Amino acid sequence: MPSLDLRATAAAARPRDEAPRPPRAMAQSAQKGNRRRAWPRWTRPALRTALVMLPVAGLLAFAGSAWKRGTVAETVAAMQDSLIRLTAAAGFSVDEIMVAGRTETEPEAVLAALGVQRGDPILAIGLTEAKERLEQLPWVSAVSVERRLPGILYVRLSERQPMAIWQHDRKFTVIDREGRPLADAVELARRGNKRIDTLPQVIGANAPNQVRSLLAALERVPALKPRVTSASWISDRRWNLQLDNGVTIKLPEGPGMVTALRQLAELDASGKVLDRDIVAIDLRQPDRAVLQTSATAQLPGWEDDSKKKPGKKT
Repeated sequence: MPSLDLRATAAAARPRDEAPRPPRAMAQSAQKGNRRRAWPRWTRPALRTALVMLPVAGLLAFAGSAWKRGTVAETVAAMQDSLIRLTAAAGFSVDEIMVAGRTETEPEAVLAALGVQRGDPILAIGLTEAKERLEQLPWVSAVSVERRLPGILYVRLSERQPMAIWQHDRKFTVIDREGRPLADAVELARRGNKRIDTLPQVIGANAPNQVRSLLAALERVPALKPRVTSASWISDRRWNLQLDNGVTIKLPEGPGMVTALRQLAELDASGKVLDRDIVAIDLRQPDRAVLQTSATAQLPGWEDDSKKKPGKKT
């Protein structure tokens, strides 16, 4: 057959010592095997040894540094400083300080309490310590400090509310409802603070310790609260109030203060008693109110009947 003749002819034409060509897949596998054998046989054990020795070398370096510095703590601190400097170089540094909720606290006081400057490593800032320093500022009642990476330090303040001006020893100090001193009222006025013009004054050595109870009582009688311009703490046991029309209100001690203020508000609502030509109303007796005319006028803070001049009462 012709096909047989052709195969025989082709086989006869091939040299006897020539090997047949392998299939393509076998050729590619042989080439890969040749590439793997290109690496020296000692390479893989050497890599294993290097991976094992790397942490050992790090420990030896750490031990050597600790031996030179004297203590492990100093070495750890030095390593931390190095890492922090690297983070700052990578862009994690203070670029902006944002403060929310600040009204009365001076910006310089906030920066001084933070102890931070532009360009300082932001990861080096102790947030807890910064928070504690800010809480020591007079106006600050609560604060939070957080990082907003890469470069913003964010501070949120809650400030105390000024409730009165304490007059004592020729000084005028703004206080909150707890009696805590906040600032010098004269200094605030010099800076143009208009808020202090609306605050009542409290007079007496221990007045700040009692101002909370006074404010709570006035808040329960809202008709009278706006008219109070000052309050004097008398004999360390009770209050005299001075109203905006110059009338002095003598309040009783203790819980009877709220009852007396309500009684006064009812009298004024029914008979406009505060608009009469009087200078003082004595509410120390639970069953009556004593109105004093100008003949028995007293200065705010004068005490009790034993010190009064005789005069007409109605």
